[in-house]
Formats: sequence, C-alpha cells, structure tokens
Amino acid sequence: MGDQSSLNVLFKPHPKQAEFIRAVFSNQFRALMYGGAAGGGKTFVSMAILILLAKLYPGSRWFVVRESLPTLKRTSIPSFHKLCPKKFIKSYNQTDQIVTFTNGSQLIFFPENYNQDKNLTRFDGLEANGFLIEEGQEIQEKTFNKCKLRAGRNIIPGLEEQPKPIILITCNPSNNWTKKNFHEAAKEGILKEDQFYLRATMADNPSLPEDYLEGLENLDEITRAIFVDGDWDVIDVDRPFLYAFDKRKTIKKGLEVDWSESINLSFDFNVDPITCIAGQTFEEKGEERTRILKEFRLRNSDIYQLCEAIRVEFGDAYFIVTGDASGANRNAITRGALNYYQIIKDELDLSKNQFLVPSVNPSIKNSRVLCNAILANHPNFEVDSSCLFLTEDLETVEATETGDINKTKDAHKSHLLDCFRYYVWTFHYNFIRFK
Repeated sequence: MGDQSSLNVLFKPHPKQAEFIRAVFSNQFRALMYGGAAGGGKTFVSMAILILLAKLYPGSRWFVVRESLPTLKRTSIPSFHKLCPKKFIKSYNQTDQIVTFTNGSQLIFFPENYNQDKNLTRFDGLEANGFLIEEGQEIQEKTFNKCKLRAGRNIIPGLEEQPKPIILITCNPSNNWTKKNFHEAAKEGILKEDQFYLRATMADNPSLPEDYLEGLENLDEITRAIFVDGDWDVIDVDRPFLYAFDKRKTIKKGLEVDWSESINLSFDFNVDPITCIAGQTFEEKGEERTRILKEFRLRNSDIYQLCEAIRVEFGDAYFIVTGDASGANRNAITRGALNYYQIIKDELDLSKNQFLVPSVNPSIKNSRVLCNAILANHPNFEVDSSCLFLTEDLETVEATETGDINKTKDAHKSHLLDCFRYYVWTFHYNFIRFK
C-alpha cells in the first residue's frame, strides 16, 4: 500500500497502535484484529487507517460496520468526526450515513441489523475495498464472512495500483468467533497466514485521562479483568448474567417506603407477563441509598391492570417512570391507539416531567457491566425479600456465549431482570464511566 507517513496529520499513534499500522500497510494480511481491553485506542487507530486509505486511493470505498445504527451514531460516527480533517470531507449524507471525501473516496457507516436481516441480504451487492468491523464481539461470524466476500469488489477505474482488500476488526474479549479465529489461533500458533492479531490492554494507551481511569475503580473483578486487562481467559460460558449478585448482601427483609421520597417505577412490556419494579433512590446521611421495594408480575393482564395494581399498592405517591424504550412506540398500542407510556401517564395522573424513559434501550453489554458493578460495589443497594421473581432472575438468568441474556433456556425468566437493568441504567448511570 502507499506511504502512511501522513497518518501523523490525523494523530500521533502510541507504540501499540503503530505496530497495528505497520501490520496493515505491510501488505501481508487480509484480516487484522486489534482485540482486548477497552480504552486501548483500537477504534481511533482503525478509523485513522480507513481515512488514510481513503486519501491514498481516490475513488475507494470503505465500510464501518457495527451492530445497529443507534450504536454507530453514539460511538463510531463521533469518533470519525473527532479524527478526520474537516477540509478532507466534501459532504456527509446523514440519511444514508455516507461520507464523501474531496478525492471521490467514500466512507459508509453500515449497521449489521442481524435481528432484522438474519440472511444479511443487505451485504449482497456491496462494492467495497475494505471494512472496519467495530466491536467484533457483538457481530456475527456470518457478517465477517460476508465482509470477506465483498472486500475488494470495488474496482477503481484508471487506478494502476488498486488497494488490497482488507478487513479491520476491533473487539473486547468474548467467547465468539473472534476468540476462536484470532486469539486462540494466535496463542496456538495456527493463525492463518493472511490474518493478524494484536492484543491490547488499557496500559498500552498512555493518553487515557485520569478521570476516566478513576471511573473504573468500581468495576467488579471479572469486568476489570476483561475490559481493563484484556484477559480472554476469564470468559465462562455457563456463568450467570449477574455474576456479582450476592443474595446475602443484597436481599433484605422488611424494607420500608420513605413516603417523603419519590417512588421510581421501571417497566418491561411483555404480552405475558407484564412487569414492573418499584424502588427508591435517594440521599441519606450523605450517602446514596437504593431500595427495590416491590415487584409486579401480572399474568393474563394488561397495562391498565398493572397501573391499577400500582395505585392500590402506593396510592397517590409521587412517581418517576422509566423502562423499556419500545413502550413509547406507536406499534406498542392498546385501546385507542395509545402507547404504553401515554396510558401510564393517564392512569397514574402523571406529568411529562415524571418520565425518564430513554430514547433507545441500553445495550445488554453495557447494562450488564453497570449492574454487576452496582451489585459488587454499591454499599447501600438492597432488594426486598418479597421480590421473589426478581430475586430468581438476579440469581439464575444466564448469559449466552456472546454475553447476551439467554432467553431460550427458560422462556419465562428475565422479564424482571429487564426492569432491573432499566432501573439501574436510569438512576445509576454515573456509577461507572463508559467509553
């Protein structure tokens, strides 16, 4: 490939990033994975490489793949705009997420959307020179194989030296194809000749700010091993989703309502059962205290009956509402084409200011990290012993190989766990910092 010295215009790489750059431009490898800890500079250097390739090969086309468009907008796209020189951008089509550069090259932010397109037909016909797969632990191996088929299909007219087909991959430790195909293969000395693997730890990145590092102090031991140390060996397929849950520490009898404080409701909307948990989070003697006081799990019922049960339990208390973001969708309808949150507002006589519902649900990966950090390190986080189904979820719901909630093993479980995840995400988001 061409001269990469102009990369210093974009940023100055630290030694581990420089090693990855050299591997990319050695022309020896078709697929290169930079994997391990969070905060190792994987995304930054990979995005910089794509920008440089776009500059070196006018008319080339490069794709950045993540699991969904909201995730791209929250992560990869802001990283690109921080990094790319503005004078190199000719236009940015936000509808199709296509950046066109001044030399005719393009960078396309392309969501995998596997849940909506399990055959990945969206990838068929793509004419690409290369791909960046961001967070490979969230992406299907089938997607990686599709990228291998489409990389190099964009032939640039009149260009004597075409760019080599290439796939860059960033990831955190996981038990999916990234571990098998790259980490374990490299460890056993059987990595394919056209593949490259570089392991990252947080210590490799000297530019991480102190406040970010301080924000990791509350991480539990297992999450620290994965996301700080980049340790692949702590992954355990059969572990519980909330591996930091200690029933003796968290479950308490006879927690009482403080009627001077608001009651927080967190909903998950299922056809059967429909669920909600009620709790309180407030300051007491200079310390934050959270009590999950009550669970609601109604079979053969609807949102109206659930609201009635809440009114009976708590009367005219002041409520703050959060929960499943899909409850605000127009396709989540009941009587009179109202969405769930409109019904809750009317049935409990609430104002708009009493709703803290996210526009999109938190990723399972991030909410899992946060919930485990809370359970491991929050000194005043308690769940009333009457919350039997919630306790069962916290204790027994398992994770899949990729870290998702395993909903196939026991279909009736995890509904209260979802309420719990939404509650923690809304009221304890700042307990640790996400990057």
